[in-house]
Amino acid sequence: MVRLYTRTGDSGETYCVLLKKRIGKDHVLIEALGSIDEANSFIGLARALARAEGFDGIDADLEYMQRLLFKVGYTFSGKTGLLSEDDVKRLEEISDRYMEGIEIKWFILPSGSQLSAALHVARSVVRRSERAIIRAFRSEEASGMGDKELILRIVNRLSDALYAIAVHVTVKTVGKLEYV
Repeated sequence: MVRLYTRTGDSGETYCVLLKKRIGKDHVLIEALGSIDEANSFIGLARALARAEGFDGIDADLEYMQRLLFKVGYTFSGKTGLLSEDDVKRLEEISDRYMEGIEIKWFILPSGSQLSAALHVARSVVRRSERAIIRAFRSEEASGMGDKELILRIVNRLSDALYAIAVHVTVKTVGKLEYV
């Protein structure tokens, strides 16, 4: 039997790969990584709902986003070469594909079907992750980390793509957007 617990985090600290030392679980770097993990989990929830509602193409796009978030996390932990401008372009293509033929007139209520509501939650958690990443990047300890600008562009485009998919699903399932 594999044991999931190590007991090494019981004191409120964890090992940080980037800094190569143990730090508090409330450190800005760990907060950012935790926020990325939370965003990934909500995208996973949206994937499950996409499959249940018969949106197989959306499931595939969301799987790409989940895998991309793992690459963001790895990069955030100090690995390089996992992300590229192609990721930014692919997220932009996803956004454009789902927004085709849809005009947004004003702010919309984040609602619709269960899937579109879950996508809006995922989008807002990605936005929170973006803020946590920015705070972490401003810390002195992250000063030598590479790919910062690319990470920020990817996370920004990711929330846009989730918004586009949510709007698309709302139009397809409910028939209209609810404006504020």
